[in-house]
Amino acid sequence: MQFDHDNVRRVVEQDRLSRLPDELIHKIMSGFDMKFVVETCLMSSRWKHLWTSMPFLNFSSCQFGSLLRFAEFMTHVLSHRNHQTEVSLLKLHFQGAANDFFVRKIANYVFSHNVQELTMWLGHNLPNNPPLLFSSNSLKHFTLTSVVIGACNITPKTPWDFPALTTLHLSGIVLSGDLFSKCVNVKNLTLESFGIVDVEEFDIITPRLSNLMLIGGKCSRVIINLIAPQLENLTIYHCIIRLLNAPSILSSLCYTGFPHPQLFKDCFRSLNEVPICWLKMPYKEEDALKTIHMLQKLRSARYLTLDAYIVEIL
Repeated sequence: MQFDHDNVRRVVEQDRLSRLPDELIHKIMSGFDMKFVVETCLMSSRWKHLWTSMPFLNFSSCQFGSLLRFAEFMTHVLSHRNHQTEVSLLKLHFQGAANDFFVRKIANYVFSHNVQELTMWLGHNLPNNPPLLFSSNSLKHFTLTSVVIGACNITPKTPWDFPALTTLHLSGIVLSGDLFSKCVNVKNLTLESFGIVDVEEFDIITPRLSNLMLIGGKCSRVIINLIAPQLENLTIYHCIIRLLNAPSILSSLCYTGFPHPQLFKDCFRSLNEVPICWLKMPYKEEDALKTIHMLQKLRSARYLTLDAYIVEIL
């Protein structure tokens, strides 16, 4: 085969991607799995060490045949990174049963490099009370999703210590005991597909919480106390809760579910917007009475939006 130097030179000159600054290349590669990012080191000398300074790390076990090979790859990447570059975002997506050693190894690296955002997607069991879920002085945004509902049982002896955390999203987990009281700066909290066990009352103690979403919770025997004096917006979607003690100063309440006359203990004083939607089911006279009773709790609302089914019931 004849080698054409002119064409090679032309291709190199047209490689505009390699001429971009490292920060922009890092941003472009932030959406790719780290396995692909590391493989770019074969492209040219310009890319040989570029992956070692990535501030965005996206790991997925789906790219490997076993969890052991995935763990070995993660260990290699983390140990060969440029440690002068902080990790601003870490995404971890893995299937298979994680052991304490694996979780602790990740935790030690993450929290020693001032990670600001952590997203974990679990396809199997996580050790109860995993060590990485206890404290971090840098973490601002944390998302923990367990695909197997209840596979992650969080019953800490002490609350999570995340003083910098502002956004927390937990999905598919089981809770019990005080969890949030040391997360003093959390403003946005989402609990999705969650359960609460071993307690009759569960306290959500968050002094600066502004927005709370409860989605798909199964807590029919539990009283939830919202100790959140700055709570403004509350969204409840398909939740089964015995009783919810919410601050009376709420500004916005969005409720979708079954008629629940006893959901709120007290009336609210200064509601602004309240959209209400009942899940459609065969008409029962007691549902109309439940609806009226619940609406009495919301009589301070400035704007009340009811779906057509509620109007039909009444």
